[in-house]
Amino acid sequence: MTESNAAQAPVIELRHVDKHYGDLHVLKDINLKVNKGEVVVIIGPSGSGKSTMCRTINRLETVDSGEILIEGKPLPQEGKELAQMRAELGMVFQGFNLFAHKTILENVTLGPIEVLGMKKDEAEKKAMELLARVGVAEQAQKVPAQLSGGQQQRVAIARSLAMDPKAMLFDEP
Repeated sequence: MTESNAAQAPVIELRHVDKHYGDLHVLKDINLKVNKGEVVVIIGPSGSGKSTMCRTINRLETVDSGEILIEGKPLPQEGKELAQMRAELGMVFQGFNLFAHKTILENVTLGPIEVLGMKKDEAEKKAMELLARVGVAEQAQKVPAQLSGGQQQRVAIARSLAMDPKAMLFDEP
């Protein structure tokens, strides 16, 4: 695929995706295209597969059949390519998954430093800008337990944005 074709490909595409948990058919022939700049909201009752769909897009769950593409390329199965793809897809989990023993600032800078190889001072500057953007910069030296649930969610959003993702996935925003 040429670069111009990749630029035109949907950022996320699901083609005939199926997922079962035993006899439970959670995702049934799901087809979805999300283009750059688009905001897509999936709504449905508890247990309808919304979280499972997010998790399959990020390859935290495998699909039984069908195909998931990121910018026109199939999801990598494992290894460095999968880690690279995950770094390019921001995910904000329902439980936020912040590191309890690290400060808010450390939570936001960890990925850029360890995964992207960013210098600590540069990562901290960017993190503080993002924390300010989501309204929790004054909480930077606290640990997650000292913040409300809403503040923790905003930190999780800043943490994902710090990785400059191609797309953001939110589970129960």
